[in-house]
Amino acid sequence: FSTHKLKDSSGQEKPLSHATAKKLYTIMQSVFTFAVHQNYIKETPCRNVILPSADVSKDKKRKYMTEEELSIFLNMLENDCKHPDFAILMKVLLHTGMRSGEALGLQWSDIDFENNIIHINHTLSDVGGQHFLTTPKTKTSKRYIAMSSTVAELFREQRKYQLKLQMSLKEFPHPEMVFTSANGNYKDRSCLNTSLRRFVNGTKLDFLTLHCLRHSNATLLLNSGVDLKIVSEHLGHSDVSVTASVYADVLDSSRRKTADILEFKLKQA
Repeated sequence: FSTHKLKDSSGQEKPLSHATAKKLYTIMQSVFTFAVHQNYIKETPCRNVILPSADVSKDKKRKYMTEEELSIFLNMLENDCKHPDFAILMKVLLHTGMRSGEALGLQWSDIDFENNIIHINHTLSDVGGQHFLTTPKTKTSKRYIAMSSTVAELFREQRKYQLKLQMSLKEFPHPEMVFTSANGNYKDRSCLNTSLRRFVNGTKLDFLTLHCLRHSNATLLLNSGVDLKIVSEHLGHSDVSVTASVYADVLDSSRRKTADILEFKLKQA
C-alpha cells in the first residue's frame, strides 16, 4: 500500500494517503473474507498486510474527549438517551477501548463473567449490506481484555434488555450476539455511527465519532500513567510503535508532567 500511487486530476502520480490506503484495505479485506466464506479461496491475502503508519501531524480529524467532555457525554447518555441499548454500547466502547466492529462482533460466549474477561475473537464485517463475522485483522487484535465491575454490569443490563426484545418478537435471528438490531439481526456499524452523530448534533461534542471513544479510552490510560506497552496490547495494535505514533501528543504531555512532578519533588527535598 505504501508504494502504490494514484493519479490526480492533473495526471500526476501521488502516494496513497494513510486514509485512502486504509479505506482500500478495508474494502479488499471484506471482499476477500467474503470469498473465503463462499469457499472461492482458502485464505484472505489481506490477513498479514501491515498498513503504513499514519502521519498524526497531518490528521486534523483525530480527536479525543477531555475529562470535562467525558463527563458531559456520560451525563447525556444517562439523562438524554431514549435508547438504552445505544447508551450501553457507547459506555462499553468508552470503558474498553474496543473498535466498534469488535464490539458488534461480540458473542455472549466471549463474555467471561466468572473471570471478568472479554475475549475479542471476531469483528463484524459488511459487504454490500451483508453482515458476517470475521477474524480480527492482525494476530494482536485477537486478544482478551480485563472487564471492570462497571462493564460487567453494563453487559448484564444488555442481556436483560435483549431478553425483553426476544420475548416481544416471533423470531430473533442472532440471540448469540451481545449487540443486535431491534429485530435481532446483526447491528449495522454505519447506522450506529449515524445514531451517534444525531445524538451529539448541536452540542459541544458534535466532533464525536465511534473511533473517538477508542482514542478517549487510550488517552485516559496514558494520562493516568499506564505503561505504553500495556496500552498497546489493550488496544490490539500490531506493534507498540503504532501506539506511540498515534498518541505522540499525549505521550509528550505526559513527559512534561513527569518533569514537572520531579522538579516539584526535588525542590521539596
